[in-house]
Amino acid sequence: MAKNHFDQASRFAVRLDPLGFLVWAFRVPDDAIAFRGWLDTRGIAFPGATDRTGDSVARVEHPEGIEPPWAIAVEFQREPDATMFGRLMIYLGHLWLDVKSDEERNSRFNVGAVVVNLTGTGRATRRMEWLATGLTTHLEVVERNMGGESADEFLTEIEVGRRSRGLLPWIPLMTGADEPGIIERWKVAANADPSYRRRAEYGGLAKTFAGAMDWKDRWLTALKEWNVNESQAVLEWIAEGEAKGEAKGEAKGEAKGVVKGEVKACANLVLKELDTKGEPVPEELVAAILAQSSVDVLMEWVATAFRCPDIANFRQRTGL
Repeated sequence: MAKNHFDQASRFAVRLDPLGFLVWAFRVPDDAIAFRGWLDTRGIAFPGATDRTGDSVARVEHPEGIEPPWAIAVEFQREPDATMFGRLMIYLGHLWLDVKSDEERNSRFNVGAVVVNLTGTGRATRRMEWLATGLTTHLEVVERNMGGESADEFLTEIEVGRRSRGLLPWIPLMTGADEPGIIERWKVAANADPSYRRRAEYGGLAKTFAGAMDWKDRWLTALKEWNVNESQAVLEWIAEGEAKGEAKGEAKGEAKGVVKGEVKACANLVLKELDTKGEPVPEELVAAILAQSSVDVLMEWVATAFRCPDIANFRQRTGL
């Protein structure tokens, strides 16, 4: 997908809760995989998108480390591209050759891809087989079509806690998202997030994605007064962050155009969520959280803290 505001918004939205997004994409329980961060793949351009690097590659592992780590390319398309199969073959090949899971042992990642079609139905998986010769070329990707999801069912899962609130921005792309009752339920679910900034991000991204649909006017009208100033900032963060990241290769937090004070704010959100667990937060854990300088990591910790039943489970999942 060529660089556009849908592409930018998608790559911004997936970072709201990477684990929650991958759990949904893979259709697995949230304790079945461990998200270890985004890999630095700025040196590998995605074929057909030379104006940006392939910068949404997740390091995913088995929670108990019993399998080799995976480098998962996450790609978004406003509409399915018939050449996606070939482009992924090229990109995953470069990823396998150029990115190491362990530099000391020169270990390679297992590689795979998740493709999300904002509209339409894609076909990035292909199998080419010539039985008489024994030749087979096969690429199996996890492909999700947002239009194939039920907005009602998806929103219900968020409401009962089976899905992350970080997935709220995608709902305007789903079937049934034009129903007035869905939009009102969406607003209630989004308003339940304690973070003002996160609520603003939900609204700004939802408006952006609604712009790809026939029912965009209903969403734009319903969210007209939704944290207006902060929602507009979402697209500014996306644009500014991408410009900084490509021009200067800055750290991920700065690449999003995040001000330094936000690191502290995100750390406080983690601590605030841990305070709800009904037990004191150990001093060494508080120190480790406050010492973290990556907004990406802190945002992941916020989502993890929300899902964990207690502090011990949070420490196990984060390695703190």
